[in-house]
Amino acid sequence: MRREKNKEFTRNLLIKSAMELFKKQEYQKTTIEEITKAAGVSKPTFFAYFKSKEQILYEFDQQQLKTFEVTMKSQVNNHNNLLINLRKAIVYMAANLHTSSMITQNMMHLLTINEDYKRLLSDTFVMFQAVTKEIIDYGQHHKIVTMDITSEEIATDIVNIYLGSLVNWVISNGSESLVCRMGDTLDHFLSAITIKN
Repeated sequence: MRREKNKEFTRNLLIKSAMELFKKQEYQKTTIEEITKAAGVSKPTFFAYFKSKEQILYEFDQQQLKTFEVTMKSQVNNHNNLLINLRKAIVYMAANLHTSSMITQNMMHLLTINEDYKRLLSDTFVMFQAVTKEIIDYGQHHKIVTMDITSEEIATDIVNIYLGSLVNWVISNGSESLVCRMGDTLDHFLSAITIKN
């Protein structure tokens, strides 16, 4: 039990150390040696947990997606605040994943040059869309969300809003808060699909 906790601690320490470095400098220029030095572990220890730097980004994405999933599944019986909490969970996930426009820019660049990372991130967005669709299905079943559009189309639109907000934020060099940019766009969209009583 204690050994498992130590493993989890080391794994999270490597992720945290890497993400701090990625926030400050270009992903491509960050070496595994710098990550292990920041974490206070050896290079063999790094490879005991991760195959590459890309896997760290993927693991971090997965942690945030899991938090989103748990948060949203706990809201399924909360009729009054379902869409408000969906918005909060999406914005929270974005804010934790994209703590600087440099990290987001690095992720986007990596998508263009690394097929493994592209595949992993694609899987992440499939899961994000599936969880969102499940919430929208629930909202439609309980007459919270319009039935004029399928839950799959709505979930796809929400994923596209997420991605579009990120691209727009990177292009503007993070001049506006990502939380505000994404939150405002989601507010408009969610308001349009909400059934008014």
